[in-house]
Amino acid sequence: MRSKEDRGDMNVFVALNRAAGQTVCEQVRESLDSHLRSSRMSYKIHETQKGENLGEIVRDAMRQGFDIAVAAGGDGTVSAVIDGIAGSPVPLGIVPTGTGNLIARELSIPEEIDDAVRLIAGTPQSRKIDAMKIGGRVFVLNASIGVSATVISDTTRKSKKYLGRIAYFFTTILKIFTLKRRQIVVTVDGIGQEYRAIEAAIMNCGILAKMLYPKAPEIRIDDGYLDILIIGTKPFRDYPLYLFGILAGRTPDIISRFIKVRRNVAIRSDVPLKVQADGDMIGTTPLEIEVMPSAVTVLVPGEDMSIPSLDSDHKTVE
Repeated sequence: MRSKEDRGDMNVFVALNRAAGQTVCEQVRESLDSHLRSSRMSYKIHETQKGENLGEIVRDAMRQGFDIAVAAGGDGTVSAVIDGIAGSPVPLGIVPTGTGNLIARELSIPEEIDDAVRLIAGTPQSRKIDAMKIGGRVFVLNASIGVSATVISDTTRKSKKYLGRIAYFFTTILKIFTLKRRQIVVTVDGIGQEYRAIEAAIMNCGILAKMLYPKAPEIRIDDGYLDILIIGTKPFRDYPLYLFGILAGRTPDIISRFIKVRRNVAIRSDVPLKVQADGDMIGTTPLEIEVMPSAVTVLVPGEDMSIPSLDSDHKTVE
């Protein structure tokens, strides 16, 4: 990345999620106009459309010569833009406008729109993060089968609009007593093991892991590994207590196994089970995932959070 003084010819592609609402989108536009133009950077805004393949749109934009890809939206938008640039030298800028904004929070990116855009327009540092490939698509937060996938599938858009993240909790309460442990085979880096489980979660994001499983070991988004949490050998009645414990800040340890994945993981089940990745339903088991170490370069603040310089060779923040 060039210094701020010689970045006037840089082109920025912005994927703007309109679902954030007109007011938020206007704030993003005004901030882009103010900060990018003041840095003499040109930009193009693409407003996302329901049902489109945003990853392919981003890939096409990068072939046209854009220097930076920006995701202005929630984690779903960020994930889709990452799908479009993973494995390339093009850096990602994030303007968080979603509900959870887990990827931005994981990387200490400012949550205020103006601060996030100012970071991109300034001279930020970069940080390489890992990703996971499922089929032909790249994801970055997590993938799972079992309880979480069923809850994500069955929580309506309407309930999320009015209740926010708490909507998932109510769906879980409705579903938890009808879910059963299932026989699954988890193969990690060529070694398989059978389990009876109600959940198998493949995690790449530490902040998300701690939210869902507070007693999980440390998980990093840039360590070159994925991490699998398998839940199911504890008494089934522990799970409702665990859900209430999350709200109260006190949770039992319900993790049966914790496994690090270096290269790949596959999950097969005795019956087809729903699979979610980064909050989207992507099909049913069997599930095969490839680890993508250091797949994406993200523009981030420096250690002092004051938007320091990004040197010419994309130095990675350790």
